[in-house]
Amino acid sequence: MKYIVIIVISLLTLTSCYKQYSQPKTLSLSGEYIIDKITYSKVENSTDPGNKVYYGGDIYVNPNGSFPMDSINVGFTKWHLDYSVISFNPHTLNTGKVIWEKQYYYTVTNHYTNYDLGYLDFTMDNGSRRIFKIIDDGVENLVLRTTGQWIAGASGPEESVTLYLTRVGP
Repeated sequence: MKYIVIIVISLLTLTSCYKQYSQPKTLSLSGEYIIDKITYSKVENSTDPGNKVYYGGDIYVNPNGSFPMDSINVGFTKWHLDYSVISFNPHTLNTGKVIWEKQYYYTVTNHYTNYDLGYLDFTMDNGSRRIFKIIDDGVENLVLRTTGQWIAGASGPEESVTLYLTRVGP
């Protein structure tokens, strides 16, 4: 009996240190989204935090941005993502078909764990590179934060803009 207790305690001790591996979350970026909230704040050695929150009906304007990301009408601006293309500025035809005026190929990089969903990275017509940190990817929502790490048209390294998107279509 004494040996059985020792074996059980040994097994419990050995298995309690076992670290379970979990697969990285599968991102479900595909879909049509509406931007329903934007938060803006200054960071990195800024004396004035300048925090602002934009809700439906507000217009977020980035004077350093380039079309189609220079002006966002919160609650009305739509973006569409499929498996490799991000689309902006939709136009609905009389037939009901939607044509997206601006489309760019994107990649998702550094998505290795459930705690770091990676970065959405694409280059616009003017050559400026956009990099968004994927903060949350839920069933009906997507949260992206600017990194300020692009060549031209940036909000700047001292500014952070978080976009809250809600899925409205396939």
